Amino acid sequence: MMKLHAALAAMATILALVLASPALAIKGGRLSSAPDGVRRHVVQIIGPGGSKCSGTVVSRRLVLTAAHCFLGGHGDYRIRALDPQFRFHYAEGTQVAIHPDFDVNALGTNAPINDVALIRADHDFPSWLVPVRLASRIGNDGAFVDVLVAGFGMSRDRDLGTAGKLRERHFDMLDELDPRSHLFFLIDHKASKRRAQDNGICRGDSGGPVFQRDGQGYVMVGVISAVMGGRGRDCGAVTEVTAVSSYRYFIEHMADAAGAPVRFQ
Repeated sequence: MMKLHAALAAMATILALVLASPALAIKGGRLSSAPDGVRRHVVQIIGPGGSKCSGTVVSRRLVLTAAHCFLGGHGDYRIRALDPQFRFHYAEGTQVAIHPDFDVNALGTNAPINDVALIRADHDFPSWLVPVRLASRIGNDGAFVDVLVAGFGMSRDRDLGTAGKLRERHFDMLDELDPRSHLFFLIDHKASKRRAQDNGICRGDSGGPVFQRDGQGYVMVGVISAVMGGRGRDCGAVTEVTAVSSYRYFIEHMADAAGAPVRFQ
């Protein structure tokens, strides 16, 4: 069993913490092609100036994503999704609810970033976009568990042309929630240093989901918040994930206020 601090210490000499910017695809991932797979749940958010994030449909009009995806400030935000024929459809964002205690300056400290937000669409999503269930609790036993991550970001460092396609990849998640920051960590603990740098989360995946599976399908356990990568890199081998279970009150309260209740497991 590898505990949180030991796992991070092992990576500290080769990785530097960087913010998963609102423009953060999955390096080493594969295109999401199954009609009944993650593309039923995952969307892209396009903000002012072309900034891009990923997000997850959690009700008929709401997408859950990262608060830092709205650092671009006021402007038009659009929601883009793939239908079963791989055609893009759009909705306009009409309201954004950012966690009131979101603090980007807490990145790299033990303080909580509170990196969660909801964006409301101007109309109900079509039936082929399915709201995902949210995890109300986690195992928190310090073991590594298999999770699936999906996003519309880049798949290679410094190659913006690889962004905009929905990709997915299995990762190891250290099932141990930091009680201060409310973060999980995705760590390929079996990989060598060289192999670890070939797999990771990249620019454009910010705000995207971390899923586990049960007998009923996908359950969302977290939101992609930040990556650890080398200087000048767009992708990272270690990812910080904000646990949705820690923000149940905020998510449910904002969803109810928007008239679009969400479903926790």
